[in-house]
This record gives sequence, structure tokens and C-alpha cells, in this order.
Amino acid sequence: MKNLIVLFALVLLIGCQPNQSAESSKETSTQAPETSHHSENISKIFEAHGGFDKWATMKQLSYMKGGESTVTNLVNRKIRLESEKQTIGFDGEKVWVAPDTVDASRSRFYHNLYFYFYAMPFVVGDAGAFYEDVEPMEIKGSTHKGVKVTYGEGVGDSPDDFYIIWFDPETYRMEWLMYTVTYRSGEANENYRLIKYDQWGEFEGISLPTTIQWHTYEEGVVGDVRNEVLFEDIKLTQEAPSEDLFEMPEGAQIAPRPAAE
Repeated sequence: MKNLIVLFALVLLIGCQPNQSAESSKETSTQAPETSHHSENISKIFEAHGGFDKWATMKQLSYMKGGESTVTNLVNRKIRLESEKQTIGFDGEKVWVAPDTVDASRSRFYHNLYFYFYAMPFVVGDAGAFYEDVEPMEIKGSTHKGVKVTYGEGVGDSPDDFYIIWFDPETYRMEWLMYTVTYRSGEANENYRLIKYDQWGEFEGISLPTTIQWHTYEEGVVGDVRNEVLFEDIKLTQEAPSEDLFEMPEGAQIAPRPAAE
């Protein structure tokens, strides 16, 4: 009888254990990231910038760009951008903009635009990405090797966008990024934009850019700087930001998807 009581108590204890939530599963997967799809060269690029495994332990990235602050949850990619004019947020399902009187027509396109450029090369390590080595290219007098990054169907708002990371063949450090934009047209193209990465800082053992420069690029010719963006107050931590930051406040509007523009 005594053994039956102990057995019954054990069953109750097991039955009362909480089920592992989707969020906790996500946290676990972040600590042990899926990297089997990474190619040899993309893995070496990640290592040259601190390592993808180390990046995957980080949960919060924040910085200032001009007069706009950005906070991103690196686990679920929720984001909040705040400036004097407006606040833009992504709560995991919808992009919202406050106040509801500002033009939100480009907000869905814009909300994570600079995050993707800033978090290169690590941001292309996500599941759903495919990698292809391309022929070396001479840029500004130096030969660079390249990895083309494409995405599976249905990944993000613009799955036909792709990137080419140009890296130093000896150090494997990323130095240039080519990319296409299909958000508004919805059609794949090879009208490349070009960004230079040559100013880096180290944060928690991870290399992140402090400045990026857009260069003119026409018919294979790299031209002068046409825009430069400076990032300040950069913070990368293993502590996740408060979920309250990303909740849609009263008086906000939902940003339309491309088809609604």
C-alpha cells in the first residue's frame, strides 16, 4: 500500500510539470543553432566575425542611427524603432506605427531594413537561406571572393531578394555587400545596390559595423560614396528586451503589406 501511495504521488508530480512552451523551445534552439545548412565559406565568414555560435547566444541588439533608436529581440526578431516623428514596432505578427496620423505606407519595408544591413553577415545564417559560391570580383583594385545568399519560397516579405557577400580571400572578413530589392515590384531582378563594410567594432566578442557606406554601382563599375550611415550607442547582450516594448499601443495604426500599397 505504501508503495502504491508513493507511485501515485510520483505520477501526480510528473503530470503537474508544465509543458515546454514554444518560446522556451526557441530559446533552446538559439543556444544550439541549426547550422547544418551553412556552406564552408559562409561558416568561415561567420568565424572571422566572432562565430555564429556566439552570435546565437545573444538576445538583444540596440543602436542609434541618426536621431532614431532601434531595439531588436534577436530570438524572435521583434523590433522597435523610435524617433521624434514616429515609433515603428513589429510584435511578431504585424508592423505598427504610432501615431496613426503619419504615413505608414513604407513602414513594413523599412522596419527591419537597417537591422538586416547592420547585422550582416550573421543575419544570413538563418534557416531558409541557401548559399552559392560565385566567381571572384575585383572591387576598387582588390580581388574578393563572394557568396550569394538566396531564400526559400515564402521566407519573409521579399523571398526573391538576394545578397552577395564579398570577402577578403585571406581573412574571410566581409568587405562589401551587393543586394537586390523586390519589395515593391515583386519581381526578381539583378539591379544591384552596393554597400562597403570597412569600419568595425567588437561587442561581446562579435564584430559589428560602426559605419556603412552605399556606393554608386552601374554596369559593373563601383563609383563614389552616395550615402553613409553611422551607428552609435551599440549594445549586444544575452539579456532579452522586455516584450512590452513591442506591443502595439493605443492610437497606433497597422502598416500595410505590399499588396495593399
